[in-house]
Amino acid sequence: MAQISGYNLPDDLHYAEDHAWVRVEADGRVRVGWDDFAQKLAGELSFVKVPKAGKPIQKGKVLFSVQSGKWAGKILSPIDGLIAEVNDDLTFEPTKVNQDCYGAGWVAVLEPSRLAEDLKALIPPGEKMAEWIRKEIELHASGK
Repeated sequence: MAQISGYNLPDDLHYAEDHAWVRVEADGRVRVGWDDFAQKLAGELSFVKVPKAGKPIQKGKVLFSVQSGKWAGKILSPIDGLIAEVNDDLTFEPTKVNQDCYGAGWVAVLEPSRLAEDLKALIPPGEKMAEWIRKEIELHASGK
């Protein structure tokens, strides 16, 4: 796992500009959540609205929303597909995202419809991811 300026960013994930992360599972499905940088900036979450399982989702459409005492926002789906599973625990325990954003704090599992194409549009693990998060840190620090 990469740690950059105090933020944990697993190097087996792809990242979206709005800080959603994507993990390709062994069965070809993808697990999606919200990264460490975003959850730390938002602070302790008071609400997570998870999607409904069994529904199709388009890349760029709202997949889930979060709220804390200082921030509320909508997180877009990083890929096209079908929502296969959701983490209903987050409805009652939204702080699971704060406590373990890459484990128990996952949001949804999707059955992708065009995974290879969608992954190309995401920030890949490695140096590009490190560059991206450093820029995000700088932007936040400068207040932009």
